[in-house]
Amino acid sequence: MLRKRRPKLWDLHGALHCPIIGTCLDVAVLRRIARNLGLSGRLSDYEIHVNFVAAAGTRNALSLAAQKALDRIHAGHLRRFARAGSTEQLAEFWERALAEGDVPGAFWATLTHPSCDDALQDRAREEVHMLSHQIGAGQRADLKRLAETTAELNKLRSEMADQRQRSGRMIEAREQRIVELEAGLAGSERRRQQSLAEAQELHRRLEAMGGPSAAERLSKVEQRARAAQRRVDLLEQELASSRQACVAAGEQVAALEAECRAWQARCTSLEEILAQPAGDYNACEQTGACTDLRGRRILCVGGRGQLVDHYRDLVTRCNGRFEHYDGGIEDNRQRLETLLASADAVVCATDCVSHDAYQRCKRFCKRFARPCVLLRSSGVSSFARALEDVAGWLCPDTSTATRPDMPVSRRGETSAPRSLLP
Repeated sequence: MLRKRRPKLWDLHGALHCPIIGTCLDVAVLRRIARNLGLSGRLSDYEIHVNFVAAAGTRNALSLAAQKALDRIHAGHLRRFARAGSTEQLAEFWERALAEGDVPGAFWATLTHPSCDDALQDRAREEVHMLSHQIGAGQRADLKRLAETTAELNKLRSEMADQRQRSGRMIEAREQRIVELEAGLAGSERRRQQSLAEAQELHRRLEAMGGPSAAERLSKVEQRARAAQRRVDLLEQELASSRQACVAAGEQVAALEAECRAWQARCTSLEEILAQPAGDYNACEQTGACTDLRGRRILCVGGRGQLVDHYRDLVTRCNGRFEHYDGGIEDNRQRLETLLASADAVVCATDCVSHDAYQRCKRFCKRFARPCVLLRSSGVSSFARALEDVAGWLCPDTSTATRPDMPVSRRGETSAPRSLLP
């Protein structure tokens, strides 16, 4: 039946107290209220929740404090839902908030609205109950993906450390060889100078003596000098080769370190997105700590089919709408044109897409100045990093990412897809 005024917390049916306390009030708020009323601070989160649910059935200090906190925290929703003049309009307000993930304030405003009947109360309670199950399952999947990504990062770090040690030993051996070669070169140069000095002395003595024996000795000395010069040339060539090998080893170490930093950035982006609370975008706007796409439509072109659900989950967590085009395997070309026209930004995984879809995405985004991120890898962490770039372009005032300089951003991409579909 309909009511003439907004009911209080203790006026509602007892079956609604648990979902209201658990959904509409944060545990930190409940603990602060309990501490102000003199309850023990040693209670667990569950015990705090049970105490408030038990007290909600009657008018008392705990229920009064909970009622004030609910009205204060969700005042904006109460004012917005007050515009509903009938049960049907109130149901439309609730459905729109549920679809947008704006559940806590909308749940409290719906249950306490004078036009909320028993059927709408039961419906809202059932939908919040099922939503809690879905959120729990999604969190477990997120934790599993985070553990897999962390293990992969640790493996890369271990391989990088081993490679760095091997490269260090190679560089030390090369440097030692260079020192030895330089020492040998200096000795050869000294011997060459001595041979030249001996040759000059023999020339002088030959001119003084004028005998054939002196000419023979001079010829032998000149032969030894030429042999010494050849040895010096060989040592110089070997020294140059060793220096080039050292330079190549240094470049390899720098490339491995850059790859490790790229993986670190991808994992950091994925951890930040998975750590942000699902659907709580009011907190994102206040703190600026979340990647918020503000409901923009993100088109993913290509990518691995088994990861599409993970892509969709990340976009949903970032307050975006997800569309997917399989890269030209089964979808037709007309569907890609339609999706591109309605998309606010495009993410293209270049390792799993056809040449035609890849070129058409680039041409479309360049022509209409749409943000486009081209990924070399279609992994979940690369896609999370791309969402930061997209949020930085579309919503620079709320995203923690750096805004791209151009609408088309290449994240690790070469001049063409590395491995395209036929």
